[in-house]
Amino acid sequence: ERMEDAVGSAVVLGATGQTGSALVRGLLAGATPMATRVVAYGNSRMPVYDGPNQHLFTGIQAALEDLAGPRMNELMGFDSIFIHVGTQRRKAGLEGQIRLEFDNTLAIAKAAKGFGCKNCHIVTSTGANSKSSITYLRTKGRIEESLQSLDFKRLCIYRPAALFGGDRTSGFFHRAMLPCLSTLGLIQRIHVDDVARAMCLIAADQSKWRKKAGAIEIYSNS
Repeated sequence: ERMEDAVGSAVVLGATGQTGSALVRGLLAGATPMATRVVAYGNSRMPVYDGPNQHLFTGIQAALEDLAGPRMNELMGFDSIFIHVGTQRRKAGLEGQIRLEFDNTLAIAKAAKGFGCKNCHIVTSTGANSKSSITYLRTKGRIEESLQSLDFKRLCIYRPAALFGGDRTSGFFHRAMLPCLSTLGLIQRIHVDDVARAMCLIAADQSKWRKKAGAIEIYSNS
């Protein structure tokens, strides 16, 4: 059995983000790529990849609401879907954030599953809980529960604590507050590259993907 058989053809949503772009590299950059092909979507711009096995990569710009609607057919033909999407409430508003992170995400996952996708990998958050009083954590919890109801052959949920690395180091919180809180043990942080690396290794783990249909795995660093 080959490593890439566990992942197969992959579609990556949120591929212009730090974790998404690192995930694309992880799937393709090895001497033996982990995926047979990767189609990467960016919400606001086209993802790029300049590493090894470029012939297996396609970058496409598409709004998530379009993939959840008129461009849904583009989700045909994939074995695995990787989802790491999000937006800031100050940019999208509360309703826009929920629409992107729950409604559009669920519609896309449903479409991919309907087209024969077997494996779903999604990044949510530490503390995700559909009953949380915090809207962000409640939304993440709701999408986790909704994806479980779709009965993918394999559903992997990644709940990282505070992410850092790349453009996430530019704000005051990530530059000043996060290191202090981490040192004091009040919050755990993880580099975006480590999240992407873990996702790749878990996705390619043949001992896991042979499980019976409906297997659900939850990974957290907290």
